[in-house]
Amino acid sequence: MRLLKEPLLHFAVLGGLMFAAYSVLGTVQQESEPQPVIRMTAADAEWLKSMWARQWRLPPTDEEFSGLIADHLKEEVLSREARTLELDVNDTVVRRRLAQKMAFLLEDTIRTAQPTDAELRTLYEMRPDLVRRPARVSFTQVFFRSGHGDGRARASLAALSDAAVAPDGQGDRLLLGDTFADQDEQALTTLFGASFARTVLTLPVGRWSGPIESAYGLHLVKVTEALPASAFPFDEVRPRLAEEWRRERQDTANAEFTKGLLRKYRLNIDPALRPFLGPFAEQAESKP
Repeated sequence: MRLLKEPLLHFAVLGGLMFAAYSVLGTVQQESEPQPVIRMTAADAEWLKSMWARQWRLPPTDEEFSGLIADHLKEEVLSREARTLELDVNDTVVRRRLAQKMAFLLEDTIRTAQPTDAELRTLYEMRPDLVRRPARVSFTQVFFRSGHGDGRARASLAALSDAAVAPDGQGDRLLLGDTFADQDEQALTTLFGASFARTVLTLPVGRWSGPIESAYGLHLVKVTEALPASAFPFDEVRPRLAEEWRRERQDTANAEFTKGLLRKYRLNIDPALRPFLGPFAEQAESKP
């Protein structure tokens, strides 16, 4: 009887009853709430296989495929729990990724649009930078290394006169070669440097000129053909025009879409930042 009066026993019994009641109530609550569902379809499995094959150039083995499924389920569970805990809030990486996915959705809709011939011909007339073939030259050259090359080059220039090609033994060997065909300014800049490219494009045809300095040394150059800038035929640049038309549509659609979404929000912007808001300045200033 004395044992029944012990406070410690009373405490232990009460704690046990509370634990049992919590267990029962918790079970009832879990049973009353629907358990979240994670679905994985055959299409999801095929996507995992294709991503693996794209990276490794081989289909996954059964063991590797099992690991892919396990990783996918683990990733799904962890991502859901992270969102439940609001770990995605104020996360720059998550925000940028979600914004990127929205942009991809919009881009996919624009990609299905097809321009008309009239629209492409208008672009053909308005965008010469897209359709013009740059000026090109074909030439032969004699190379002289830097150092004492200037005097040798000038002496060779006088000896060459109107010779069609330089005699053997003239100049020094250049690994790039002596003859170049159909070269535009960009190609020549890559090979010899910008100053050389600009100069060669202005040389007269059929006459030796120089010496002209490049990144390698000095050159005597004889231009054999010079073709001025001209427009590509419409049909030849049609794919390029269509791509540019879609890009312009994409930029316009992105801007309008973003402005439309921003109208759903009150833009509370520091007044000092408004000069830097660009196309969104009007919306920010018009909000109460």
